[in-house]
Order: sequence, then C-alpha cells, then structure tokens
Amino acid sequence: MNTLLNHTWGRSPAQDRVWAQVACLGPRRAVRRLLMALEFQAFMDESQSYDEFVLAGYIQTAKTWADFAKDWEQLLPLGTIAKNSKRHFKMSEMAYFNKMDDAAKFYAVIDRYDLVPVSFRINMDAYRSAQERMKAFEKQMNWRINWLLWGNIYYFTFRQFMHNFHVRREMFEEAIPLTEKVDFYFDDRSESAPIMAAWSEIRQQMPEMMQSNFGANPRFEDDQDFLGLQAADLWAWWVRRWYEEDNSIIPDKMRNFDFGTWRGKKRKVIRFVMQENEILQAFKGMAVDNFVGGNVDPMTYSQYFDDDAS
Repeated sequence: MNTLLNHTWGRSPAQDRVWAQVACLGPRRAVRRLLMALEFQAFMDESQSYDEFVLAGYIQTAKTWADFAKDWEQLLPLGTIAKNSKRHFKMSEMAYFNKMDDAAKFYAVIDRYDLVPVSFRINMDAYRSAQERMKAFEKQMNWRINWLLWGNIYYFTFRQFMHNFHVRREMFEEAIPLTEKVDFYFDDRSESAPIMAAWSEIRQQMPEMMQSNFGANPRFEDDQDFLGLQAADLWAWWVRRWYEEDNSIIPDKMRNFDFGTWRGKKRKVIRFVMQENEILQAFKGMAVDNFVGGNVDPMTYSQYFDDDAS
C-alpha cells in the first residue's frame, strides 16, 4: 500500500509539506501519484564560532521525515519565539534561556525516528593557518589570487562536504545504500545562488557513475516550514560545542551522544573532518585547477598587476 496515497492531508502542515516535496506537486495533485516513500532527504544547517565551523544535520527517508515533522510540530509550543512571533526550535536560544529539559524532549523525537547524523567540521585556527600558508605558496609561485567566494567558510565547507559525501559513500553504505539518491535541504541564506553553481560544477567533475548517485539540486528553505532544518540546527550546535571542548578527531561526548543533562541513543554517525594540511591541499587544488583551465577569475597572474598593487 502506498504511504503517500494513505496520507491524510490537512492534519499537519509540516507533514503535508514533506509529502508535497516528494511528489514535486501541491497536495491536491500529489495524492494522484504512485510514489515510493523511500527517497532519502538530508536537512543541513551550520553552526559557527571563532574556533569552529560545523555543517551538520540528519538524513532519513521521506516517509520518516513526514512522521518526524508531525511529532516535532506538536512540541513547538516548548520552543522559543522567533522574530515573526512564531514558535520554533533554535538550540542556541534553548541554551540561553536554560530550556535544556525541553530540548531533551525535542531530541527524543530525533532518537525515536533513528535519524542518521551527519557532520563536516573545520577548526577555524586550522583554516586560518592554511590560508596563511596558501599566501606563502602563492608568493612562491608568483601568482596573484583573487579568492572571491573561496574565502567564504560556508562556501568552502559546502563544496568540500558535497565532494566528500559523494566520493566516500561506501563508508556509510549500511546507513544509506549506494543505490539511493539523497536530496539536500539547507537553511535559506544569501549565498544560495553561487552555492547552486558550485553544486553543478562538483557534479560535472565527478565520474559518470558517481553523478548518477546525485539527488535533485539542493534546496534552500525556511526552517519554520521545513522542520528537519530545526533538527539539523540542534545537531550542528552540539557538534560545534563538543569540538570546542575536545579538539580530537571524535570528541568523547560526541561518541557517547552526551548532551550533558541527557544522553542519546548510540548509532552510526557520518562524520567528516578536514585537518590543516587537507585544507591547504584543497586551496592549492582550486588554484591549480583554475590555472590549468586558463581562468583569470578567480585567479589572475601577478604580471597583470603593478608591483605595488594591493
């Protein structure tokens, strides 16, 4: 029996929204389509401090996300008040207002539906050090590089995450079969246009076999409409905090799902970490790729500038 056809529209706006996205149609037309409910969706958010940058969230099937959204929506009265006066979940606000007991209730929904955690972490000291080393390399090569968006940590992390996620799918095949595509949802932000361009470029650079594993183009949505983004906010905030306390590859609290006042159910975590040398190699690769391609933007030769040019 098809789950989508059995869905009762109108009872939960959050649940309706998930199913409408799977069908790529509005609710009235979506019920006419025979669609599988096993399509995987990833909801991702970022959390940043001076010390750490984390892009993280959860992955599960559309059916699971629809069920999750209904339960999460019922807990929103326990959340905080957004600027538009609506209730939402924002982990930083829950911590600020000392609402950890209520945060634990939200997390219990995440545990209930076995959402698969995924994270990509960059230590900001390592990132800044790699940038300085890249400047020295640039000078050695007698290059003048205009990094434009490459200097944006979110843009850089997005590209590296998407590349690693698709290249290393075998690492987490048990959680997400290689035959399944994953559609990504991100919190709406100003960089969405160049990030979409980056997505297309990353996909084109992949071997044809890997390209077939790419899902639909990433979507940038409002976290009040797509509640999976609020769950992603929770995980991203905690992953950043754990790395701030413990600079190891896998912090003990992350390994043990130790949230302080509560503990989560242990399960497999999809985790990526870039060390300083890896960040530097990524910078060099970007520069060399542009040089070989004959691009003058974002990369230009120093001979096109006066010696005293800034």
